[in-house]
Amino acid sequence: MPRMRGVTVVGCGLDSGEALVAAAAHGAAKAAGEDARLFVTAAIGAAAEAEAELTGAALALSTAATPVIAARHAGTQLDPAGLVQQARDAGGDALLVAAAPGGLMAPLTQHYSVRDFARELGMPLVLAARAAGGVTGQLRLAGEAARAAGLPVAAVVLTGWPDPPNRVQLDERELATAIARVPVLTLPDSARSASALADAAARWDVAAWTEATPPAAPAEPTAAAEPVPAPTVLDEYDAWTPHVVGDPRSTPRPKIMDTMLEIVAAEGPMTATRAYSLYNRAAGGKKLTSIAKAPLSSAVYWLAREEQLTLTREADIPWQADDVIRLPDQPPVRVRELGPRTLDEVPLDEIAELVKLLRGAPDMKRAILSTYGLVRLTSRADEYLQLAIDLAISN
Repeated sequence: MPRMRGVTVVGCGLDSGEALVAAAAHGAAKAAGEDARLFVTAAIGAAAEAEAELTGAALALSTAATPVIAARHAGTQLDPAGLVQQARDAGGDALLVAAAPGGLMAPLTQHYSVRDFARELGMPLVLAARAAGGVTGQLRLAGEAARAAGLPVAAVVLTGWPDPPNRVQLDERELATAIARVPVLTLPDSARSASALADAAARWDVAAWTEATPPAAPAEPTAAAEPVPAPTVLDEYDAWTPHVVGDPRSTPRPKIMDTMLEIVAAEGPMTATRAYSLYNRAAGGKKLTSIAKAPLSSAVYWLAREEQLTLTREADIPWQADDVIRLPDQPPVRVRELGPRTLDEVPLDEIAELVKLLRGAPDMKRAILSTYGLVRLTSRADEYLQLAIDLAISN
């Protein structure tokens, strides 16, 4: 999927004003002559209705809570795939200003975060944070979370900026400016209409923000120097906890389906073969034969048909030579620790994303192995990693 042109505005927590920042940036881009579009996933809190009316947010959730909880209290749920598609449709070939509430690491669903949404769009971030004491620490935490995902931060906007600001707010802005290495701007608390927001953001160079890139990788070491370990922190791997299950050849399909859902909920996205192998071993099997695999594959097919699982067929990802399965609210790619997986059980899309995070490593294959805590580069590993590297380059 080609990278979209635009920015994604995310907050540093609840009531960060990311929807208003997005509306202001959208207005500034249009005033600068850009064909700009605005997409706000949801507005949250007491002012949700007013913000939704102003920004055209897809949802207004009045409960001031984590997005997944706010949606639940409103009797609904957020649909990650739908939101990503709506954002892409809204952007098209234009400059897109997108926004998502709750904070960068806030769950939109149990298995899908705002960061996952931003990662799928692939645009630079604008961090919004309420102008208050301690805001610099919040910005640094959000910046670290962004960097771990390979998402560049293009600008910071302090929202609710009063006239006049107090001494603490001025000092926090000064400190944030010294640390952030990107523009640190303010959005007046009085800007509450589309025209007022656009006026307040008149000098924001939104077009330049769209060109932001992740920080440069360390310089390549000389031949005599020791290799520099990749400064990459991966998400933890949540492994399925095995328990006794029925023989797949004789267990009713609904029971197999329940267990397959457990496995994928813990470890998805994952290759179908790993999921089948986990079930088979829990059932006492040693080798995954075609006879044992057939009922497991059938269970996954039915789960996908009932939309309880998302099944990506091998034909659609020929580089993988396997199906990939996940829950509908899990992101398509999660860059995680190796965990109990063998290297060839890691989906190639996942390794390809790791390649992007390790950009500039002098020996990419060794850097990947080191990040996963592996040492030996076998011929099989070499071939598999080359597929992932080629995939990263092609994307």
